[in-house]
Formats: sequence, structure tokens, C-alpha cells
Amino acid sequence: MFNPNKDFSRMVMECLGKDGTSISALAKNLDSKGFKHHRLILTGYLRAMTDMGYLRERDVPPSKIYQVSKTLSENIYEQVGKACRRISNDPDELILFTLFKLFKRPIFESELRQAGVAGPAGVPASEDETAECKRALRKGGNVITNQNAMVPSSDMSDKLQEVLITVFLDSTESRHLVSETKQSKLI
Repeated sequence: MFNPNKDFSRMVMECLGKDGTSISALAKNLDSKGFKHHRLILTGYLRAMTDMGYLRERDVPPSKIYQVSKTLSENIYEQVGKACRRISNDPDELILFTLFKLFKRPIFESELRQAGVAGPAGVPASEDETAECKRALRKGGNVITNQNAMVPSSDMSDKLQEVLITVFLDSTESRHLVSETKQSKLI
């Protein structure tokens, strides 16, 4: 699933690499990947990312070099995939089930790939469900390809709470607050 407003920052960070690059080199690199933006717009975007602390700007006359200073947080697909792999020995179906319950719709193959699912998971959704899902996602500005939408083949409700707790604790960096042991008797 591609959302132009959300994935562009990840593409910029990937194109900058470890060493960084100039605006003109970045514009050429993005242009070759299908992102055609005027350099002035790209300059404003890079300055905003610098203000937010994601990039560092260096003056190397006559240009400026932008470098990555901190990574972007994981998206929901990556977080769910990571949590399911921590919880289950067979995480693919659990990833599909969790995303299906979170989004209340069938999940496209590209979304499953973002979560780290390599093989098949679940069963194909009906044509009506897939069409309705595509309509809803298009309204949100998502670019939809002609892919299969999948639904879970088994109920994994017993593990859903554990996945959601893991995602929440990891995303808020609060795992250190959780008691890992259970007290067996009162003192």
C-alpha cells in the first residue's frame, strides 16, 4: 500500500543514505524513482525534516549536504510484524489476523509484505469485499494496485491482546515499566 503523503519521507531518508547528499543529487535520485518534485519544494521539505531533527544540514559550498541524524519510527505494519514474530512461531497468519482486526477490512498483499509476510497467509477475500476495501482506501488518498486482498483463515483472538500490548509498549518505549515476574505470595 502506498500513501504518497506518508511514504515520501522514508524514500528521502533512503536516498540520502549514510553519507548524505546535495539537494540536486537527491532530486535526480528521487526523479529516477518516480518522485518528480521541484527542487524548491524539496528544499522546503528537507528544511522541515531538519527542523524536526530527522536530518542534519552541512554547508559544503556551493551546496548544502543533508544527512540522516535519526531514523523514522516504524510504521504500523512493521510494528505489528515485529510484535507477532516475538509472540508466535508462525507469525504470518497472526499478522494478517491482527491487521484485519485493526483495520476492519481485508488486507492487501503489499500490506502483508510491509509487515514481513513472505508467503501466503489467509484466504482471498470475496470480490465485493475487495472492491469495497479499494473504494474506502482510495477515498483516503492511497494508491491501490490490482492485488489480492486477504482475510484470516483462523480465529486468533486469544493472541490479539498480547500483540496489541506488545506494539503499544514498543512504540511508547514503556517495556521497562512492565513487571516480568509474578508474585506468588503476599509479603
